Amino acid sequence: MAKPNARDAILSAALQEFADMGYDRATVDSIAQRSHVAKGSVYYHFASKEAMWIALFESRAQRLRQITESVLKENGSLENMLCRWIDFFWDEKDFLGLFLSEAWRDHEREKLVGEFLDQLLEPVAAFIPEPYRHKEWLAYALFGAIAVPTLHALKSGSQDKDSLYQIAHVIVSRFT
Repeated sequence: MAKPNARDAILSAALQEFADMGYDRATVDSIAQRSHVAKGSVYYHFASKEAMWIALFESRAQRLRQITESVLKENGSLENMLCRWIDFFWDEKDFLGLFLSEAWRDHEREKLVGEFLDQLLEPVAAFIPEPYRHKEWLAYALFGAIAVPTLHALKSGSQDKDSLYQIAHVIVSRFT
């Protein structure tokens, strides 16, 4: 029987392995070694490497949805939402890199990510004022306009999150 926290250790190790090696080069053996559990324990919790990727994605997607929903419930602003996304991405550096590099390399992952983004960004489109057409496309653009520079800042070793907040401010100011 696996340790009670083995699942979390496996997911943490999988995230590190995927971030370091990329999804295709990551192996279940390496993930088991990193998590200090037997390979059988990995398969006890996850049927496959893909199942680990999905579990990682779904847990982070749920947190990002909660952040977005809390801003909406607070009647927060679009700028506040973008800044909260920056905070989330900043804290989830390895996941952000994995998400942006691997999400569209496989049809099933692409479908999962597309459905998530559709759900996440539908209420974001409501923040975009008239007369913009294709508000859902603009919502996608906003997501990318925050995610990509945040990843760039993190990969370059920058500790300047304030500049990312300024980007959010500049983006939002273009809508008013």
